[in-house]
Amino acid sequence: MKWVTFISFLFLASLAASKHLPRRYRHAGHQDTIAQATEVTPDEFRGIALVISSQALQQATYEEVSKVKNDIVELQKKCAADEKSDPECTKPLGTVFLDEFCHEQEIIAKYGFADCCAKVDPERKDCILAHKNGTPGFIPPFQKPSAEEGCKAFEADPDQTMGRYVYEIARRYPFSKTSSIFAGARKYKEVLTTCCKEADKDACFTEKATEVSKYLRKEFARQKQICSVHRKLGELPLRALKVAQLSQKFPKADFPTVLKLSADIVHAYTECCKGDTLECLLDRADVSKYICSHQATLSSKVHDCCEKSLLEQGDCIAHSENDDKPADLSPTVREFIDNKEVCQHYADNKSLHQAKFVHEYGRRHPELSPELLVRLGKGYGDLLEKCCPLENVVECLGHGEAELKKHISDTLEVMKKNCELHATAGDYLFQNESLCRLLVHYTKKAPQLTFDQLYEYTKGLTKAAAKCCHEDEAHKLPCAEKYVSFVLGEICREHEMHHINKQVCKCCGDSLTFRRECFSGLGPDPEYQPTPFAPDLFTFHPDLCTADPEVLKRKKQKQLVDLIKHKPTITDEQLAGVVVDFQGMNTQCCEDADSKTCFEREGPKLVERSRAVFGEQ
Repeated sequence: MKWVTFISFLFLASLAASKHLPRRYRHAGHQDTIAQATEVTPDEFRGIALVISSQALQQATYEEVSKVKNDIVELQKKCAADEKSDPECTKPLGTVFLDEFCHEQEIIAKYGFADCCAKVDPERKDCILAHKNGTPGFIPPFQKPSAEEGCKAFEADPDQTMGRYVYEIARRYPFSKTSSIFAGARKYKEVLTTCCKEADKDACFTEKATEVSKYLRKEFARQKQICSVHRKLGELPLRALKVAQLSQKFPKADFPTVLKLSADIVHAYTECCKGDTLECLLDRADVSKYICSHQATLSSKVHDCCEKSLLEQGDCIAHSENDDKPADLSPTVREFIDNKEVCQHYADNKSLHQAKFVHEYGRRHPELSPELLVRLGKGYGDLLEKCCPLENVVECLGHGEAELKKHISDTLEVMKKNCELHATAGDYLFQNESLCRLLVHYTKKAPQLTFDQLYEYTKGLTKAAAKCCHEDEAHKLPCAEKYVSFVLGEICREHEMHHINKQVCKCCGDSLTFRRECFSGLGPDPEYQPTPFAPDLFTFHPDLCTADPEVLKRKKQKQLVDLIKHKPTITDEQLAGVVVDFQGMNTQCCEDADSKTCFEREGPKLVERSRAVFGEQ
């Protein structure tokens, strides 16, 4: 059975199974007027207007963006007071934003939007959105003020300081969610409030502001990954994964509700990824309002999230704990195995039946990762394809069930072994040893990547164990798959921008949830042309004896990568021999009174011995 067949149910089944169509299927876009924009505070509305204006007018100055933003805010105040005061008051909110944007003719002409504003919707909106450019470097790097300057500006005018911060972030990330920018701004405001009181402001900012930057980079990277998958594979894989996630998060929810929510959430992704920040925000708000108005039938764990502002609810719900399983939920899903009728259900609607399997299995097993659940759904479909034509259907399904369970146990066993190794070695040794091992594997798989890229990706993979092995059994595997999926997603994003090689292309383009298995199964790139040997490729200096331990470690790791790029077919035994030989030479020369002369004498000998091992002499 084709993979796409399994996930293609998500749009059609959501329409067939849900009693109420999502709002967007009833009409194109949201029809709320600017006068009805009362679910957010005036400050939040100003922030939304600033984000949208900054993302659209990326190259405009803060003052120019503020002019457009102020036009929108003033109109909202006017319409809220009297809905009949202006014809704009009764137009859809999205139309009003575009009207006010195009009203500033001088600014629009200056930045090349005049042709767009001469069009009528939806062509006008599509034209304006097409101007967005998320390419790194399109907007020059932000020149951060010193801690002292930042504090003076914040004390003099906190609103303008925070406004400029939002403007600088939004214009550099034109496809990002409003809620993420707002969350970063709240965190940065806390940094200013705290650090401006400190005697050593610079040290405080270095620590705390750096954490905010890391948070935003991670958030924006996740959003870019979703959009990358959306462009490459479409909505369907995202919907499949979302069904699994929602089944675990809301085990009380019935199947039609899970399908509806998954379709609504992924549709919001679609709006975000094409840069329609307002529709993205409104779609996500619709999902939050639905969840918060159905807490009794969905989850008791989202109450605190639903008490937050509308702009904070979505991210809070996404990070909330899974709800407790219903007391009357049976421990197993025998109805999908011990019943000949499953073949009829499958024949009636293959994709819908598989989706129900994922839903029922997921709500019973929060300890499994959503990615694993989708893989099990694919395996269950393959099992039905195999067994349903046979006379002994139930017996065949019973044998197949063992195969599905084996896939679960194999996945858990890999996690268990890594965590046992982590517990034995400790954080530092585990990360060092695992990093070297992963550097070898991933250099062979993708030798086209630079050392810095390989280092960052493999470092991210080792951190998965360091973080997730400390989780309890209910969270360990979901945590690990989440972190590993993020790293592989970054590799695939890099491949989308700069082609790596064909085998990486296949792993990134075939299946989202089977991506880890695909990367794990890769060997050396068969089409890679090794870097030719050059005497200066491997040079040894006395700084190998005196460098800072972390600097020294990076030097050795880079030499390891250079070695693999020169000889990608090197065996583990050959590599181990070369490493031992290097360590012996390093110890010998660092103990020598004249280490420089020692390295000059012994280094070339080590290179020649290594080349002999490789059969290059």
